[in-house]
Amino acid sequence: MIVTKKDLGFMKNHKPGQEFFLDLDFGTRRCLVRIGEDEALIDKEITLNLNQDLEDKFCYYLDKEGVTKIAFFSKDTNRYYKLAPTSDWPTFVISSVPMHRKDSPKQDSLNKIEAIKPKGRVLDTCMGPGYTAILASKKAAQVITFEKDPNILSLARINPLSCELFESKNIKIIEKDVSQNLIGFESDYFDCIMHDPPTFTMAKELYSVKFYLSLKRVLKKGSKMFHYTPLYKIKRGYDFPAKVGRNLKTAGFKKITYSKEAMGFICSK
Repeated sequence: MIVTKKDLGFMKNHKPGQEFFLDLDFGTRRCLVRIGEDEALIDKEITLNLNQDLEDKFCYYLDKEGVTKIAFFSKDTNRYYKLAPTSDWPTFVISSVPMHRKDSPKQDSLNKIEAIKPKGRVLDTCMGPGYTAILASKKAAQVITFEKDPNILSLARINPLSCELFESKNIKIIEKDVSQNLIGFESDYFDCIMHDPPTFTMAKELYSVKFYLSLKRVLKKGSKMFHYTPLYKIKRGYDFPAKVGRNLKTAGFKKITYSKEAMGFICSK
């Protein structure tokens, strides 16, 4: 199971001998907790030391051996990965860059879904924690999501709120680079595209006219695409969304509008 500093603090506020139920794993698992002198017994089998310090920007895996920080460095990518707590759903952080804006990955994901209103066969270009793919799968017939980074896939398998990615019958994960593997799909294949790429510095190819042309090819005529657009170099006066908008227009997308709520462009073929 997964615990955070907030969970530990809640347990510390109870007196020895008290027993209560607590929702762990980000609200997905109800556990029976009994407080001892310096420890908490969870579900009568796992012990948590109440005197240890947990950092508030990390999540921890808890088992019979104790707690382990869910964070690691990959030599293959030269990046640091972690599962980080927020006010609601946890986010993935890559080398200090969180995958969701503000402090609510839940609302961030819901805003993107509301902007595009997925239906039919959906392409989700960049899986990440999979929240948008999971939400889209509630409305769409099928969601095909790409993820090339095995480290992200590892975090998704650990995160309780990502488990539907691997269990849902209408979500298909393709462990490849989306920028190089759309060629296998027929033209006019998808009813909807959700393009939620990493930052520009991490994946410049996903903001190129060349890639936009690939996306347009597999999108059905008259169908929509949502393109999350980070405010890259905004503090330096650089209008990155304007550049994205121009590239979308060059690629032939139409009805290009920007959503402040979802923080991205909505366009159609």
